[in-house]
Amino acid sequence: MRLLPILLLLTCILGGSFAIAAETRPPLELRIVHFSDLDRMEAQDNKGGLAKLARIVRELRSEIPPVLVTHGGDTISPSVMSSLDQGRHMIDLLNHLPLDVMVLGNHEFDFGLDVLRERLAETQFSVLASNLVTPQGEPLAEVQTGVLLPFDGWTIGIFGLVTPDTLYSSNPGDLDILPELEAAPLEAERLREAGADLVIALAHSDWQTDIELLRQGAADLILGGHDHVLHLLAPANGSALVEAGAQGEHVAIITLRLEEADGGVKWSASYEFRPTDSVEPDVEMARRVSDHAALVQQELSRKLALTEVELDSRRWKLRAEEAPFGNLIADALRAETGADVAIQHAGGLRAEKIYSAGTYLTHLDVVAELPFSNRVELLELDGESLREALEHALGELEQMSGRFPQVSGIEVTYDPARPPGQRLVQVLVQGEELEPARLYRVAVNSFIGRGGDGFEMLTHAKRLSHPAEDVTDSGAVVRYLERQRTVTPRTEGRLRVIR
Repeated sequence: MRLLPILLLLTCILGGSFAIAAETRPPLELRIVHFSDLDRMEAQDNKGGLAKLARIVRELRSEIPPVLVTHGGDTISPSVMSSLDQGRHMIDLLNHLPLDVMVLGNHEFDFGLDVLRERLAETQFSVLASNLVTPQGEPLAEVQTGVLLPFDGWTIGIFGLVTPDTLYSSNPGDLDILPELEAAPLEAERLREAGADLVIALAHSDWQTDIELLRQGAADLILGGHDHVLHLLAPANGSALVEAGAQGEHVAIITLRLEEADGGVKWSASYEFRPTDSVEPDVEMARRVSDHAALVQQELSRKLALTEVELDSRRWKLRAEEAPFGNLIADALRAETGADVAIQHAGGLRAEKIYSAGTYLTHLDVVAELPFSNRVELLELDGESLREALEHALGELEQMSGRFPQVSGIEVTYDPARPPGQRLVQVLVQGEELEPARLYRVAVNSFIGRGGDGFEMLTHAKRLSHPAEDVTDSGAVVRYLERQRTVTPRTEGRLRVIR
C-alpha cells in the first residue's frame, strides 16, 4: 500500500530533474575570425589579401564549432581599383568570402553618401553603425545599429561604432556621428534586453577610445579597427579588446566559450593572431581577385609621361617639406584649372613610392597616388582666408599631419618654432606679397574644399567654373601628364623653413 506514494515521489523527483536539465543549455564554443582595414584585394609581399583570408575562413568552417566572420571597417577605399569602381569589387569579394558582419569605417564615406548607399545595397552581410545619425537624429536607414545572431541556443549581440573623426577625414554629407562612449552603453543595453547572452562591439575607433570602451565595460568583447596595429588586452575579469592590424596580413581568431553558471552566463576566450604569409590562397577567391586585377591593368597600364628626375611620394617626405612630387601634383591642379594658387594636402597622396629617373608615369601610378576620386574645385578666396588655410595646413607639423601643404603658384616662409596659427612669416603669390583683401583663384581637391582635415575656412568660398570640373583630381593629373610627356619637377623654395 505504501509503494504508490513512493513511486509518485520518485516520479516527481525524476521529472523535476529532467525539467532542470532541459533548461540548462550545453556550453557554446564559437570561433570568431576578425580582420580590419582591408581595402587591398591582393596579397603584398605574400601577406594579406582576400584569397588568403578566404582560405582561413573556409578551413575553419569545415570544422565543428560555428564560425562568425567580422570586419572592423575601411574597405571600399582607398585603393587603385576603388578609384575606378568606387569599391564595388570589394563588396563582391566580401560577399563571396562570405562575411557576416561589418562596421562602417571612415573610408566607407570617401566617395560620399550616395555612393555608400549604392555599396550598401550590394552587400549580403550586416553593416552596423549605432552612433551614425541623420540630421533628424534618426539612425541611417541603410545600416543597422546592432544585430542578434543565434548560435545553438545562445544569442550573440553585435553593435557598431564609427569614429567621429569621419566628419573631418571623409565625406559623410549631413550625417552626424555621436561619441562612441555615449552610444555604446545604450546599444549594448538594448541588445541585452532583447536577449543577447554576450555583446560584441565592432569599433572603428582610435586606440584611446578603444581603451575607454574597455574600461566602460558596456560590451564584453571589443573588436577594433582604424589603428592598423595588432592589439590584445584581455583582463582576467572584464571586457577584452582585440585589434587585428590591416590588409589581412594577420587575422585574429578568437575562440569563445559560453556556459551557464550561478544563474547567469560565464564566458572565456582564447586568442590567436594568425599571420597569412604561409597561408595558401583559396583557389576560387584567387580567381575572382585575378579577374578584378586584370581589369585594373588593362585600364591603367597606359604610359603618360617620362620623369627625368627621381620622385619620392613617401609620407615622411610629403608631410614634412616641399617635395618635387608634391610640386608636380600641385602644378597639375593649377594648370588644369587656370588658378593663381594650388594646394594639395599631403594626406591625399597615398602610394608611398619612389619613381627613379627615367620612369614612365602611368595612369595606374596616378590613381594609386590619388585614389579617392575627389573632384577638382576652383575657389575664390580673399588673401586673409588663404592665409588662414595655410596656417591651418602648417598647424600640426610635429605630427606629420596629412593636412601639410604641397603648393603651386605660391612661396611660403614659415617658422616651426612658433605656435600653431602663428607660423607664417611671409607669403608670396606669384612673386608678390599676399594682400588680405585681394581675391585669389585657388585650386584644391573637393575633400579639403568641403572642410576635410579641418579646412573649414574653405567651405565658405565661392565656387568658380573651370575646365577640369567634370573630372577627378587623378583625371586632371592624367590630362596634365599626357600633355607634358616629360616632367622634371624640382625643389624650388615654395616652402621655406626658418631653422
